[in-house]
Formats: sequence, structure tokens, C-alpha cells
Amino acid sequence: MTPQEIANILDEHEKWLSRAHSGSRANLARANLAGFTLEKVNLKSAKMSGANLQKTILAGSNLSHTDLFCAVLDGADLRDADLQNADLRGASIRNVAFKGANLVGADFRGGTLMFGTDDDEGQRDGPTSNQQGADLSYSAMPNASLAGAQLAGANLSGVNLRKADLKGANLSGCVLVEADLSGADLQDANLSGALLDNTILKHANLSGANLDGCDLSGADVTGANMVRNEDSLPFEVREVLNMHYVWIREDGRLGDRAILKNADLSFIDLAAVNLSGADLHGANISGANLSNVLLVMSDLSNTNLKGTNLSGATLEGINLAHADLTDADLSHAVIAPVDLKDQKGQLTGRKWPANLSGTKLVNANLKDADLRNANLAGADLSGADLSGADLTRANLTDAIFKTEQLADAKTDEKVGDS
Repeated sequence: MTPQEIANILDEHEKWLSRAHSGSRANLARANLAGFTLEKVNLKSAKMSGANLQKTILAGSNLSHTDLFCAVLDGADLRDADLQNADLRGASIRNVAFKGANLVGADFRGGTLMFGTDDDEGQRDGPTSNQQGADLSYSAMPNASLAGAQLAGANLSGVNLRKADLKGANLSGCVLVEADLSGADLQDANLSGALLDNTILKHANLSGANLDGCDLSGADVTGANMVRNEDSLPFEVREVLNMHYVWIREDGRLGDRAILKNADLSFIDLAAVNLSGADLHGANISGANLSNVLLVMSDLSNTNLKGTNLSGATLEGINLAHADLTDADLSHAVIAPVDLKDQKGQLTGRKWPANLSGTKLVNANLKDADLRNANLAGADLSGADLSGADLTRANLTDAIFKTEQLADAKTDEKVGDS
């Protein structure tokens, strides 16, 4: 196809879009447009199924509602292009530049194109099939608008989706290996069965997202918002928690103390729940919402609490030895000693300090936290916010911190760099 032929088609298509008496809808199905420069052209609602658009420059073009079924777009430039509600089922879209593109409602599911006519070179090939979904591997899609997009089964390996809008998108069964979704908005998105090996989801919004069948162990979810409700936990875990609530309510006469060693409680919402006395040794509670929770005399040693919200929590006498609280929020938390009682419930006059020995508190928020008498021996407080924290009589032997971190903290003596 010559440039003049393409120009004529575009002119006729513009007339068709304007509903002029003349003009006709652009039919570029199976056309070979590889490497052409079609920047800022208007191909809204055009027929381009099976077209070869490898390395084609379509930056700023209007391709909304366009039929790109099983088209080949490998290496194309689609920056700032409008692809709203475009049909991209079965398309090959590897190494495509989508920065700033509008892909709201675009359909990237699988598809098979059965050729019924010759292409522009007189060739009739066999069917093009990609039933697994569009291949978008290693494409650049930062800040792209993909709200409500149909991406089920698509190959998104290595795709840059930083800060992309994927609200309500269907990503079920997608391959997201090594994809970067830092800061992406995935609210109410369907990620069921998605492969998330080495996927970066730092600070992503996953509230309301369907993560059924997803293995998050190999993903980086630091700072991600993906709190799930208690009902999403396995039945056995829910039963343990329910019996613990009874145990608390009945002062130990009924129910059983929760023992959930090494349990997966990641991203769970247990705000304001009373888990005092629970044994959560070695559990994964990363990213959870434990704000205002009661964990008096609980065992959380060796737990993974990365990015967990413990603001306003009551952690008196808690055991957090060697726990990982990197990026956790402990602002206004009470981590002071607990008053011990005898078997009759009478105060003994003895106090049991919180144990944070060897605890990793890198970049943790401890603003205005009550850490009186806490054992912080060997704790790593690098980058932690200690402004307003009460460290009176706290043990900071071999703890890692800088003197300036204590400038606005309450201490009972001068403490040097450790």
C-alpha cells in the first residue's frame, strides 16, 4: 500500500466520521503498514483486524473503538494514543510504547482471526490465533488509562505499568512476571489466578481487588494497599480467631487462646480487634491493618510485619524479638510495660517490658509512640521516625540509629550514635 493510497483512505474516513454524504469507513484489515508514520491520525472505528503495524508510529492517534483484532503491533509507538474501547483481542503488542495512552475499556482477551480474503499483497495465510490473550510483554505503559480493560489471560511479562489506572480491569489469568505496577491503581480489579512472580506492586492500590489463587510470596508489595477482610482467611484460621475472641470475653473460662504460628495473615484487616495473649510467632502479617489493635502480652517474635499499620495499637509487654517491622506504622502505639497480675487478678507490683530486641524497624513510623522501658537491644532503627517517642529507660544497647533521630524524642540521658 502506497502513502498516497493511505492518505486517500484517511481522507475518506474523515468524511465518513463527519457523516458527510461522501466518504467511507477505513478498511485496513490485514494491511501491511509496518514502519509507517501515522502520527495523530484519526482512525476511530476503523477496520484494522490482522493489520501489520510493527514499529508503526501512531503516537497521539485516535484509535478509539477501532477493530485491531489479532493485529500485530510489536514495537509500535502508541504514546498518548486514544484506544478507548478498542478491540485488541488476540493482538501481538510486544515492546510497545503506551505512555500516556488511553486504554479505558480496551479488550485484550484472546482471539482467532480466520482470513477470508487476500491481503494487500495477494497472499492468503492461515488463521492467526492467540487464545491466551494479547501479548503485551515488555511494553511501556506508565500512566496509561486501563480502567475496565479486558486483559484476561494477557501476557504482561516485564510490562511497565507504573502508576497506571487499572480500576475494575479484568487481569484474571494474566502473566505479570517481572511487571512493574508500582503505584498503579488496581482498585476492584480481577487478578484471580494471575502469575505474580517477581512482580513489583509497591504502593499499589489493591483495595477490593480479587486475588484468589494468587501467590504473592514472590511479589514486592511494600506499601501496597490490599487489606482483605477476615472472611477471606481459611476456615481453620477463622475458627481459631473466633475461639480467641470467646477466650478474651470470658476471661479464659471458655474458648481457647489463639495459636497461629507461621500463619499467613498478610493484608488482613483486624483493626481494633483484641488479640491479647495470642501466639503469632513466625506469622506473616505484612501489609495488614492492625490499627488500634490490642496485643497485650502477645508473642509476635520473628513475624513479618513489613508495611503493617499498627498506629494507635496497644502492645504492652509484647514480644517482637527479631520481627521485621520495616516501613511499619507504629505512630501513637503503646509499647510500654504491662502490669503483671497474680492468678486472682491482683496486681503484683511487677512490670513486664516489651521485647523488641533484634527487631528490624527500618524506616518505621514511631512518632509519639510510648516505648518506656522497652528492650531495643540490637534493634535496627535506621531511618525510623522517633519524633515525640518516649524512650525513657529504654534499652538501646547495640541498637542502630543516629543521634539526630532522637532530637525530638523523650529520653532520660544523652545517647550517642550506635
